[in-house]
Amino acid sequence: MTANSDPAPGWGAQTEMNHLEATIWRAEIDPRLRSGGVVLEVLDQVPDWDRVVRAHEWATHVAPRLRYRVVDDPLHVGPPIWVPTDLDLGYHLSRVSLPADDGIDGVLDIAALLHMCPFDPARPLWQAVLVDGLAGGKGAYLLKFHHSMADGQGTVQLFDLLHSTRRGPTPDKPTPPLAPSENVRPAGLAVRRVRTAILHAPRDMTRMTAGILSRGGQVVSLPETLQSVVGYAQSLARVAAPQAGRPSPLFRHRGMSRRLRTIEIPLSALKRSGQVAGGTINDAYLAGLLGGLGRYHRWHGIEAADIPTALPVSLRSPDHPIGGNRFAAAMIAGPAGESDPSLRIKLVHQRVTRAREEPALDLVGVAAPIASRLPSALLARLAMRMSSGIDLQASNISGLDRPAHLAGARITATYVFGPVPGCAIMATLFSQEGMCYVGIATDNDAVPDPDRLVADLKDGFSEVSSLAESAP
Repeated sequence: MTANSDPAPGWGAQTEMNHLEATIWRAEIDPRLRSGGVVLEVLDQVPDWDRVVRAHEWATHVAPRLRYRVVDDPLHVGPPIWVPTDLDLGYHLSRVSLPADDGIDGVLDIAALLHMCPFDPARPLWQAVLVDGLAGGKGAYLLKFHHSMADGQGTVQLFDLLHSTRRGPTPDKPTPPLAPSENVRPAGLAVRRVRTAILHAPRDMTRMTAGILSRGGQVVSLPETLQSVVGYAQSLARVAAPQAGRPSPLFRHRGMSRRLRTIEIPLSALKRSGQVAGGTINDAYLAGLLGGLGRYHRWHGIEAADIPTALPVSLRSPDHPIGGNRFAAAMIAGPAGESDPSLRIKLVHQRVTRAREEPALDLVGVAAPIASRLPSALLARLAMRMSSGIDLQASNISGLDRPAHLAGARITATYVFGPVPGCAIMATLFSQEGMCYVGIATDNDAVPDPDRLVADLKDGFSEVSSLAESAP
């Protein structure tokens, strides 16, 4: 981690989780719903260790949340809060050397162990590992942090703050002061919140009543408003019970073991293939994944049909604070059974467009203030029931389209292995300098043969890419 030019501090400066983050955090009472993800950066050389340590120390000043721990309210009156704490950097940052001939597979094994390991909730929610011993003097860097800290776009904002445009050190880089550590106990937080809720109850009731009367008057006086309310209710019904296909019998089991694999595709191939078929880069990406899943099913002697596929949709706007989570979840019936890659792209485009245009798209965000206040055991049961019906989660993140360095080492590839909270497969595309790096994280109970799956996914992407090659 080396400074970009004059980064502005404040990534993760919020002192309280939003309700979506609280839901993610509290559902982890079921370990199958853990939401830690791992980023793998391949480096052209092994950086100097002392410089790596200094860079991480500086990074915790620029991104305050790297020094904050979570304190939860046991009564769930409000979301968990982020509290500054003393940081033991030696606990969070380590280095390992690969045995001879392990290569990238050895790095992926280390990354999978890191992915599966639960966080210590008494400490800040991140771990980093520098790996040396790769062929040609190359290195690798692994960074794990909890999804409640940031979504994909928030993660890129962090990288933009911390990754330099050059190899050399940045002299006199700004180092914001640290907030003093605080001793906040869960019981004390709950008592404080209950007292505040009681004191503010009359004011909050008055505001709520005024809001209801105001909206009610609008509905009575404006027919178009009534029509929009009806339309939203209809959209809500569609989003709450999406026709997204039946879960595959191949993926019916769920567990806690994870396996990580990688795929690379030229960005130009996906872009051109999407254009040829009347879709987007993201449509071509999803069509490649779904084509591979169709092949995987046929290899197992099952004819694939539409499979439940979840897609994060960013809700972030320029005025939102950097870091944190601002996304909704769209669901589509992924056409894994369609063998024609061009038609598959068209079907994906139609279904994704329809899902993104639903007025009630942010159902999870709307329900989060209620869901996050449920008893954790009940919340986890509901979340597991919902997520276990999803076979594929697929994310697409636009990375830094510029040279990036970590403590003097050039980052040549970046793979993101997102959380696998109850689903079977999590695929994350990270685009960087003309390449798409796809991290595939699988639930090993659902997918006991990840190498077979990835071979089929590669064939699926080759099939989609062939559209670009054959286009005039």
